[in-house]
Amino acid sequence: MNMVRRLLLCCVIGLAACSSKVTTENYDKISPGMSREEVHAILGKPDDSRATDVGGVLSLSKETWTAGNQTLTVTYGNNKVALKSFN
Repeated sequence: MNMVRRLLLCCVIGLAACSSKVTTENYDKISPGMSREEVHAILGKPDDSRATDVGGVLSLSKETWTAGNQTLTVTYGNNKVALKSFN
């Protein structure tokens, strides 16, 4: 019975890892100028989000998605993708 539980646990962990949207393929789909909604359609809801208002003229925000030891970050300027990183 203990062997069955271990196998089931391995399957659950494997499925969770496979369902992550933090992938190189999804990173490559994100391009400068995309809207926040377009990014969310690819990656889903971010794990972390931070916004900064720069003098009332430029709105900067950063969203982060994390899966295991991989992090995908998108920085927006006025709600459009300005920068992205994946590590």
